[in-house]
Amino acid sequence: MYRILHFSGGVHKFDLLAEHVDDVGGLLFQENHLHISRGNYFLSEEIQVILMVPPNEVSSIQGLAREIKGEIQEIEVEGPLKRNLHHLMDVHNILCKNGGWMSLENILKSSESSQENMLESETDVVIFAELEELQECIELMLSLELVEKRKIKGNNEYRSKI
Repeated sequence: MYRILHFSGGVHKFDLLAEHVDDVGGLLFQENHLHISRGNYFLSEEIQVILMVPPNEVSSIQGLAREIKGEIQEIEVEGPLKRNLHHLMDVHNILCKNGGWMSLENILKSSESSQENMLESETDVVIFAELEELQECIELMLSLELVEKRKIKGNNEYRSKI
């Protein structure tokens, strides 16, 4: 399962951390830039980012964050939000590996969680519930601008923007 982290620090060399997160299979979720100034004088700029990384990469992320004078805190998320974030990472990985446009049905067929459920039961109700959950996940990814959407012959297709 992926770990959810919060980075806080300066923008200087932040791109090194962002590149490292991408290289290890992680994802940056939200960037907030804070500009501190007094009157007309610019004093500093800080960035705060929420990211998800594989558990075996947390220490390397923490080390790099210290190196660039930033701080990493692990965020504990429970319940449905944690499940949704992990589902989002699963879908993101499927779209990145494919590299092209995919329909919801093809994403669902490639999903690890969907394959586990299909082994248990192949009813139309299970497939519909999974499809509905996937649609919600894709909508979230569209709002975060992680994926893009196109319509071909009345069917929606999606691909990763990253």
